[in-house]
Amino acid sequence: SSHVGSRDIDTASMGKSSGDDEVLQVVDGLPLIQKATELKDEGNAQVKAKKYNEAVALYERAISVLDKADGQPMLKQEVQSMVELKTVLYSNMAQCFINVELWRRAVEAATTALSLDERNAKALLRRSRAFEKLRQWAFALEDALALQSLGGGSLSGDELQARIDMLRGKKEAEELEKARAAEESDDEADTALLAMKQRFDEVVEKYDLKDGEAATELADWLTSGEWLVTTKKVAQRWHMEEDDAEAFLKWISKGLEFKMQNAEAAAQAQMAQSSPQMEFAGGPSPALAA
Repeated sequence: SSHVGSRDIDTASMGKSSGDDEVLQVVDGLPLIQKATELKDEGNAQVKAKKYNEAVALYERAISVLDKADGQPMLKQEVQSMVELKTVLYSNMAQCFINVELWRRAVEAATTALSLDERNAKALLRRSRAFEKLRQWAFALEDALALQSLGGGSLSGDELQARIDMLRGKKEAEELEKARAAEESDDEADTALLAMKQRFDEVVEKYDLKDGEAATELADWLTSGEWLVTTKKVAQRWHMEEDDAEAFLKWISKGLEFKMQNAEAAAQAQMAQSSPQMEFAGGPSPALAA
């Protein structure tokens, strides 16, 4: 350890310097940096041998070595070196996870690297590729565009533009598909509702319930909450076959559901109308006064 003025020191991983000129005991970070660098180099050798799990284990050990400095007062230059080294270690881990097709873990490792250095081109490209494999086109595109703003990293301008165009196409195609599926779902719901109403009308016709008294009575049963309304009870009350009673009950229940939804919407609209309007002190708003 050595003694230095506070303007030269930082707190490892915290990014906070001391606020006065008191003399502080400063931890020597060089042995930790050297040990972590050795482990990183061993990890890189494992990557070249395509032993990716072994490489990740070595990178994780290197990160643990650097973590020992957390919260300790150290020379700012050493703290910066540690942050840079950690960024490389997490980014290298992301590549290893890509190589063994662990896409989510690749995203996590690259995200940690980018939390340490948001302008790290390798981590951005690796996360973009992992997001692409997870079919998360919007996130993959966002990272590719961020990479482009940094100059493209290892990709040429043409290569990166081709990647951006591809991801944008995938994203737009997915959005179109979602919109189409939502439309189809709405159509199916409308068709199901129409069939439900037709079936109800058939039951009304079959049991001569056109005066609406049975429907009103059943609605009262349902809204009173006094007992559980079952198909069997409906069948007994109006001498229906059970499948007819089920169709009758379904439509009345659906009608009550719509009624409640409309009442809630009306209440919300009423509240919005009755809420006080914003007023500016001293008269109308500046825009109106002008």
